[in-house]
Amino acid sequence: MTNNYKLSLLMNSLKLSKTDILKSYKLVDKKITQDDVDDILREPSDEKFVLLSDEGFEMFLNGFIIYKRGPSDKKAKKQKIYFSNNIILKKLKIALNLKDEDIIKIFEKDGLEITKSQLTAYFRRDGHINYRKCSDSLLKRFINGLK
Repeated sequence: MTNNYKLSLLMNSLKLSKTDILKSYKLVDKKITQDDVDDILREPSDEKFVLLSDEGFEMFLNGFIIYKRGPSDKKAKKQKIYFSNNIILKKLKIALNLKDEDIIKIFEKDGLEITKSQLTAYFRRDGHINYRKCSDSLLKRFINGLK
């Protein structure tokens, strides 16, 4: 599942406009135009389609956190981490101010029963004994449950 598709799913589930996307990028000082957003949201078969990189999608998510919650007093640590669905899930949890119980209910809305211990495994650090990788289908179910 491409980052473009994930962004499109988020837009549909959260009823985000292209303006919301632009505002999120602007909050992290990313220079992006309406045409850039249009190109990212095109069908892959379109010749103007532009693939959204992991870095570009992570910048959107960081801006989306600020857009939804406001700026943080804390200094963000610059760490180079592997960008994954687990990171996306964690950033959405932060942006939407969700508690574990809220996420469990979101999954239930999409027909998936998940326990709190199963859920917390997705938020653990990669390499932790109880870490669990978030699959594309699980992330898609979560995003669909946000509707």
